Amino acid sequence: MFFFKNHRKRNEVNAFMRRLADRTTPTLRSDSETRQELRVNRSLPVLLIPLVDEKPNVELTAFGVTKNLSSLGAAILTQRPVTTDLVAVGFWHENHCDFIQGEIRYRKPVEGGYWQFGLQLREVIPRGEFRVLSLLGDMADRLTADDDPAAFESAFARI
Repeated sequence: MFFFKNHRKRNEVNAFMRRLADRTTPTLRSDSETRQELRVNRSLPVLLIPLVDEKPNVELTAFGVTKNLSSLGAAILTQRPVTTDLVAVGFWHENHCDFIQGEIRYRKPVEGGYWQFGLQLREVIPRGEFRVLSLLGDMADRLTADDDPAAFESAFARI
């Protein structure tokens, strides 16, 4: 039973990441690429929210941008380090923000004071599972909407 549950979660993450990657023209694979999974260059805005005791800690949120994506992973650049191994990653797509639980597999400082993280993405976090992620998702949705700025500020005040 455990195997089937993990397989279903991987398939759900894979489908989500495929939709994200397919929204733009894919990058051709380099002949020197030795990975089994195809990685495509994509620059997408993300939120990296550390999970402390399996709960999101928004006070430690880092804003970032993806460097590349695969069906079950992502490389992300941020301006500050994230010290936990588990994170909720907020991806904007189709005019809303969804979160995926990920495990940081590597972290390293890069030029200009930035940090690069390699993530293995585990499962889509259902909207409503964590109230704070629902509120952040609602706020992120408003970043792309033509709403009144006061509506954005009132959503921010609820966190």
